[in-house]
Amino acid sequence: MRGIVAILRAVFFAWVPALIEIVRRLSRWCRRLHDRRVDKQGSRAHCVPIDHPAFRRPDPLIYDQYYLIGLGLAVTWDNPDIEILQGGVPVPAGKLNADTHYEVRVRVWNASLDALVVQMPVRLSYLSFGIGTVSNPIDTRLVSVGVVGAASQPGFVSFDWHTPPQPGHYCLQALLDPADDANFANNLGQKNTDVGLAHSPATFQFELRNATRRPHRYRFTVDSYVIPPLGPCFSDRRPTDGVIKAEQQRRLAVHLPSAHLLPPGWKVDISPDHPSLEPSEQLTVTVVATPPEGWTGQQALNVNTFDEGDKTSGGVTLIVLGT
Repeated sequence: MRGIVAILRAVFFAWVPALIEIVRRLSRWCRRLHDRRVDKQGSRAHCVPIDHPAFRRPDPLIYDQYYLIGLGLAVTWDNPDIEILQGGVPVPAGKLNADTHYEVRVRVWNASLDALVVQMPVRLSYLSFGIGTVSNPIDTRLVSVGVVGAASQPGFVSFDWHTPPQPGHYCLQALLDPADDANFANNLGQKNTDVGLAHSPATFQFELRNATRRPHRYRFTVDSYVIPPLGPCFSDRRPTDGVIKAEQQRRLAVHLPSAHLLPPGWKVDISPDHPSLEPSEQLTVTVVATPPEGWTGQQALNVNTFDEGDKTSGGVTLIVLGT
């Protein structure tokens, strides 16, 4: 009997401390989980979020095609905020030489009225010509940008880039990496162009790669959008709210894809037109652009790629030159 009592006493006194320790650990885990949820709602970092009228946030941005397409706007992949130079002279992105030194100049904006962008990293990389291909880092530089209307707006940052020894076209990407941002969605700019001569049909090829973790079926759209010249500002006389709204709608309509269909007489064939790719699978897409008989001049064609969920996968701008 004494043995049984001793066993029960040992089990009881060992079980109670173990239960108390389990409750303590569960309590600490719940507190950590709650803290993380609070952080994700107010801040990108695991710290106490700052939400006070005295706190001002910068808003760095670049011409971001993915963001603009998400707003329903037409885009060009010949990014106006990424310029390639050689000896101080601009060079077309579709006519770069292999194993050659270039300067890449990135223009950065700040949409904030009262918060500076201070020493923000800008990360430049290149991809082989195409959509969803593997990124190769070039360099990271710092840039500071003033507020709207300041003399230091926009800001510029330059990179030295020696092209790969393999001939071919390459896509440049500039990624803004701020510590804080009022809008983190417009920080990736891409310059992805190719130039072809229309002796007869102009033929282009680019690589399409599935950079996601699941299979996708893709579709393409083609438009002729180019960034139009800047319109005049309002006069010194303050316009009414109705005039401002009407002018905003008019200017927005200029950037809608429906306003930039293929010109009459043009034909663009894409093969394959609805490819399906497994994760990390890659294939070559061929685009044949046929202009009208007797056409001369220059025509930009933007090929945008979407997956089955209508999410933008990327795009290229093809420039056809008439002879």
